Formats: sequence, structure tokens, C-alpha cells
Amino acid sequence: MKKERNKIEIWLNSYNHIMELIRTLAAITVLILQVIILYHIFGQ
Repeated sequence: MKKERNKIEIWLNSYNHIMELIRTLAAITVLILQVIILYHIFGQ
């Protein structure tokens, strides 16, 4: 038998691509901030 999906799982599935985009943008932002911080520490 096929298990019925609950409302939360359906909602999360419909916003899956948006959540992946946000996760990717957050990782890029963290990487840029790390480069800026390292430049300020070692660049002077």
C-alpha cells in the first residue's frame, strides 16, 4: 500500500527548489565573508 503524505511533507516538497537555492546562496555568502575576514587578518 502507498503511504499517504502529510501536509508538512507536501508543503516542503513544493518549496524544495527554493530551499535549495537559499541553502546555496547562504553557502556562497559564508564563503565570501570568510575570504573578507581572512583578507583583513592577513592582508595588512
